Amino acid sequence: MKTFCFTVDDNIRCLKELNEGSFGSIFEHPYLGVYRRLHDKYDLKIQLNLFYEAGNFNLSHFTDKYREEWAENADWLKLSFHARAEKSRIYENSGYAEVFDDLSRTNREIIRFATESVLAKTTTLHYCSATEDGIRAVRDNEIKGLFGLYGTADEPRSSYTSDKSDGDKIRRGEIVIRDGIAYSGVDLVLNIYSKEENLARLEGLSGREHINIMIHEQYFYPDYPKYQSDFEEKLDVAFELLTLKGARSVFFEERI
Repeated sequence: MKTFCFTVDDNIRCLKELNEGSFGSIFEHPYLGVYRRLHDKYDLKIQLNLFYEAGNFNLSHFTDKYREEWAENADWLKLSFHARAEKSRIYENSGYAEVFDDLSRTNREIIRFATESVLAKTTTLHYCSATEDGIRAVRDNEIKGLFGLYGTADEPRSSYTSDKSDGDKIRRGEIVIRDGIAYSGVDLVLNIYSKEENLARLEGLSGREHINIMIHEQYFYPDYPKYQSDFEEKLDVAFELLTLKGARSVFFEERI
């Protein structure tokens, strides 16, 4: 059966605004409301990869008043670690302790405010970079899989510590398991291209059994310099196409 995975990187602003506002439900926040609508329409499963902190806010400040609601929706909405904060290639040269501490601290907070059922077993590290020691820290925090950016055959990229052989396999759509971690490639970052370009690229990927797509939180907000007013529409038409092609939404951890 064909499947697709959808993840979202750089999430934290929605949590900060939920914490500061008066919301009766997490889905009253307009950003999370988008995902509720898309889940209802396409039986979509969504993983939000979180920063631990941004400015003067961090996850230890986030209220636990929505804990039950997070847990009730854990079958389709999961949370995971992404990075301590927004910083280019933050873990490119990091040792074991830095990655382990950042990841475990984030996981503890997710469990506190959302329950362990919401904590995903896979993630994408910020900028898809890590050392061998960093990967060991990821594994020791019981992460089973990592998404990365591996480019194309014409323009290959490397992620984490994957070698050329692994990269070639991942670019062909394979999952490579090495040292207890499953690696897979993001096939399309939706905020890079227009809605029409996204659809064309998805058509080009339609022969694959499994497709991985993602977007970044910040493009949702009108005050972001690169705001995309068609954020929800981009997602809607992509999921419509994938569904019409017979693909079912799954979490990465369901495939490994």
